[in-house]
Amino acid sequence: MSKYDDEETTTPQPVATAGRTIIRGGWNAVEETKNADSPFAQRLKVTEDPIIIKFLNDEPYASWRQHWVERQGQKSFVCIADIDPNGCPLCDAGSRPSVRISFNVALLVAGEEPVLKSYEVGPRVIDQLKNFHTDPRTGPLSKNYWAVSKTGKGATTATAHQLVKERDLEEWGLEALTDANLKMLSNKAYTADIIAIPSRKDLLSVADEDVA
Repeated sequence: MSKYDDEETTTPQPVATAGRTIIRGGWNAVEETKNADSPFAQRLKVTEDPIIIKFLNDEPYASWRQHWVERQGQKSFVCIADIDPNGCPLCDAGSRPSVRISFNVALLVAGEEPVLKSYEVGPRVIDQLKNFHTDPRTGPLSKNYWAVSKTGKGATTATAHQLVKERDLEEWGLEALTDANLKMLSNKAYTADIIAIPSRKDLLSVADEDVA
């Protein structure tokens, strides 16, 4: 079974530009301030406790294949098999890449400002989301809000998505996103350009190690 399951793998994603830091209170503000100048995307963390999100777009902003290597330091690397005509050194070394897909979502927390997150999923979850998106009863993805949670670990991880209509947000102690919220988050949304593509030289160096 692949080392990287649908929710546990983290991919470094350098952000092209950092937004202005706004002075305000709240726990979400702390996280946003900490990450304002970070070279990495803020990745959505899904736990057993449901969290409420809203998809900002109906399609993922990036899809790629990723290697996971057990080593000291950086462990995840974008596969370059489809980029480099000479192929991918990690593939040649026997490392099998996993498919990763990322969406721009807004995380809603009671009493806090909404925060932009990168929701990274694998093949199992993307099949769920595609079904939700194409089903006229639940889609498109950005139409409603979603309560997301997961159970299990590794190969037994299961992610649940419960549709939450705008009128039902009050039951979660939340308010719907305003047009101003959506505009602000959309202006900061991630694009495929932030996915860090490793050089062939770097991957050759990693492949020279004992790649498992």
